[in-house]
Amino acid sequence: MKFLVSDSKPENLSLSAALALAAAIMLVPANFLPVLYTQNGGSIRTDTIFSGIVGLCQAGWWILGVIVFIASILIPLLKLVGLGYLLIAARRGSGAHARPLTRLYVVLNVIGRWSMLDVFLVTFLSGIVQFGVLADAEPRSGIAAFAAAVVLTVLATEAFDPRLLWRQSAATTLNTSVS
Repeated sequence: MKFLVSDSKPENLSLSAALALAAAIMLVPANFLPVLYTQNGGSIRTDTIFSGIVGLCQAGWWILGVIVFIASILIPLLKLVGLGYLLIAARRGSGAHARPLTRLYVVLNVIGRWSMLDVFLVTFLSGIVQFGVLADAEPRSGIAAFAAAVVLTVLATEAFDPRLLWRQSAATTLNTSVS
């Protein structure tokens, strides 16, 4: 089945933009609300994403701290910025740069799912610690907000139609080949 630029749906831009905006809004509580409550040997700790990263680094697990920073803060932020750039480019009809923009779309589509690393980490940690007698770990509301932000960015990327990036390019090609 052949897909044509003319088959692309401009209304997908609105849906993708709405989902991206909702994801950006959800990132605020995801980064400010606690994501994990832990109790270990009388020590109680409630962490946000950032304080968890700092705690990992202070405990000497700086490699894990860097991985969580990249997966939980950097990738979601860069994905939203990249998606915003694609939305603006598609709205303006940037056919001259369609190829690199399409590559950006593919990269955003691939890396988006890796942001769920935090959600899996908190779930795994909560499950493992429940088997301990002296320790307790419970997910908090920030992790639900973070999961919602990740799902919304994945949906925003899926709703985006990369064929819209080629609109101006296809129109220009048709006009030059006719003349």
